[in-house]
Amino acid sequence: MDIDTNGEAEFRAWYQRTSPRVYAYVRRYCSEDDCDDVIAEVYLAAWTRFDELPAEAVPWLIGTARNVLANSWRARERRRRLVAALTGLDSVAAPDCAGQAVERADLLRAIAALRADDQEVLLLAGWDGLDSSGIATVLGCSVVAARARLSRARRRLADGLSDTSEAPDPRFHLIAEAN
Repeated sequence: MDIDTNGEAEFRAWYQRTSPRVYAYVRRYCSEDDCDDVIAEVYLAAWTRFDELPAEAVPWLIGTARNVLANSWRARERRRRLVAALTGLDSVAAPDCAGQAVERADLLRAIAALRADDQEVLLLAGWDGLDSSGIATVLGCSVVAARARLSRARRRLADGLSDTSEAPDPRFHLIAEAN
């Protein structure tokens, strides 16, 4: 686009008149650091359509600013989701096998410490994939009773796991004796 010097001077004067109101709008919705980028995009769009803008262009400018802000928010949300997805890949890409083995051993130890009926209901749910209705059928009890038994068994298991996480690691004694 080839705008003559008069057109450029006219745009500058128009920018000086309109930008405080547009800036005030933009500043309400984003940080001061981001305002200049949003304003630049708004006035770039205005520059390319300067001959087509209405006489009272502030509403058009604010509408354009609103669209620029919305695009910015969508882009920020896409980046946030991408970062979250990539963060989850760390555990997939490089599993902590030693940590998983310790967690599995703790889980098996905690399950083994439970009563047989708690073990059974947990295994029906976790291993066999049964819901409360299926557990009730297997155990010959009501669905409500199966839910209650499963809930209590899970609570006891959680308590048993928290007890093992507070207990000193038995390997600590071997390290302490070696030093």
